Amino acid sequence: MSFNVLKQKSGYFSLILTIVSGLGWSNAVIALELDIASEVVEVSQAGPVERHKIFLSRLKKISNSLSRDEYQMVQGVLQGQTYKADDDATLEEVMASLDRAVDEGYERLFECVGRGCGSSNEWANAVFGQPKLYGPESTQFYWVGKAVQSQTYWLVYGSKRSNKAVHYRVESVVSAAPSLKSRLFAALSELGYLRLAWSDVVGSEVELAEALDLWCGQQRLGGGAQDNAQQIALAVTGGDVNLTPSAGVDATERLASELLTTLAAKPGLGCQMSAFGLGRLSPIEGLPSERLDLILLP
Repeated sequence: MSFNVLKQKSGYFSLILTIVSGLGWSNAVIALELDIASEVVEVSQAGPVERHKIFLSRLKKISNSLSRDEYQMVQGVLQGQTYKADDDATLEEVMASLDRAVDEGYERLFECVGRGCGSSNEWANAVFGQPKLYGPESTQFYWVGKAVQSQTYWLVYGSKRSNKAVHYRVESVVSAAPSLKSRLFAALSELGYLRLAWSDVVGSEVELAEALDLWCGQQRLGGGAQDNAQQIALAVTGGDVNLTPSAGVDATERLASELLTTLAAKPGLGCQMSAFGLGRLSPIEGLPSERLDLILLP
């Protein structure tokens, strides 16, 4: 995998991610373009990461330790570049450029602005390892999302000191996670449940339905009455932090019901499924609080 930075006549930069398979170039090219004049000041070469944390909440320090309230753990290939915008560019203009760039083709997982992001020092040094990104907590922003058509996560963090230009960092993680089908087969057969980040479910409903259809079909080999079909519960957890507990449960129940309708539409599905919304619960290690649990019932 390699990044190519193309400086166009307009002075804009396009950050182009080219994914390379183990045997050669793939046909997939994904671009996150910010239409604002900038220059590259640092490039981090692509490298594999085993357990890379993508933070999905504000950062703060508790007893000299970085509080990681919510994050997603991914495995894949990490690459990043740090940019310096033109001296006359404002933080708001850079943020507006980002909004335009991710308006289509990306699913937003988390974003924050100003003090809502927490410690700029921790973002700059502990998370991205780029001291030049450090600035006042009131003049910073962070955005993380996932490309709809791929398993690529994108992270953008920027800040501005009063007497310096806006600096921003763009990172990507091309996930090397196993397919949803292989994860489902292994988890249900060995553990009796599969836990998925909700961001991995959105846009993958058809793939999930096909994987469930194959797994349930294997369980039904040898025949048997429908009453003996394997029962699976769909439990959706998450919701807006500003919702009351009861409203959060209602919101997740709607999501669970909609997902159940989609999955149950698969003709001849050999499992019986039920759906539940649990509202917002405590985060689980390695997963954001918005998640889907598929649980085999006795």
